[in-house]
Amino acid sequence: MATIPTIATVGSTDRPRWSVLIPVHDCADHLARALPQVVAQLGDREDAEIVVVDDASRDHPEEVVAELGRGRVRIERNPRNLGAVATFNRCLEIARGELVHLLHGDDETLPGFYAFMEQALAAPGAVAAVCRAQDIDEAGTPLYTTRSYREGTQVWTDALDAFAVSNRVRAPGIVVRRRAYEEVGGYRTDLPHAADWEMWTRLAAHGPVVFVDEVLARYRKHDGSHTSTLVRSGANVRERVTAIGAVSAHVDPARRPSTVRRALAHSVYFAGRSSFGLARSGDWTAARRQAREAARCAALIPTGIEVSP
Repeated sequence: MATIPTIATVGSTDRPRWSVLIPVHDCADHLARALPQVVAQLGDREDAEIVVVDDASRDHPEEVVAELGRGRVRIERNPRNLGAVATFNRCLEIARGELVHLLHGDDETLPGFYAFMEQALAAPGAVAAVCRAQDIDEAGTPLYTTRSYREGTQVWTDALDAFAVSNRVRAPGIVVRRRAYEEVGGYRTDLPHAADWEMWTRLAAHGPVVFVDEVLARYRKHDGSHTSTLVRSGANVRERVTAIGAVSAHVDPARRPSTVRRALAHSVYFAGRSSFGLARSGDWTAARRQAREAARCAALIPTGIEVSP
């Protein structure tokens, strides 16, 4: 059984309303785009903390904080390079606020993000709120906008079923109650590419998730990202298959076999679409690897895969 990190409880009298944690590693240029919008929305609020968590960067994010943080942003440094998932868990340890936003250093929020998400989390018992997001390229050019899973802002009643099949959440577009992190634990370090997917599914199994039908975040896709490296090798799909077992463990056992088959079928579609896009861009080596992984997923559908806790 995988070990889920424990997130220590913070006393209620010590909590600000908001904690925005920005993990960074060698992305100071992107941080310079992301930080001003956060400060513009929360910088005048006494009940908000904004913390940049530096995972041993070589490009001096502290200079960006000094220049653009208006004295409202502090920086915490990892003692050494811990990697993405371990840094996410350190962010949760640092966060003291009732509402926690992990904003990756190369992603961005749009105006109104924090107001809309705070209003959404007024829903009784809601553990998280998810908004629509815009995929952007290295230069910030829009590529794609995620769909509306609900018309208007409301509880996403079938979020668990949706999340168990595929990751429907862009990382900058989710805010989680810290209490929920305390109750379900931190990110699994044995799922380096899918730790966030497993976390969103675990949260959806724990309590209501609110969908905010507004485009309020920007998710950057670029060649230097960890995801792009995995796509070129096909490891993204192989890790996806490994994660399906962990993710489906949060679903009712009676529905687990069908959920696994649906998740595998979606992986075939996902890898096939990636292969087509890579071929169109001229990256035939990566395209062939994605096509090969699509075929492997298809072969698994009749028998399913072992479900891991």
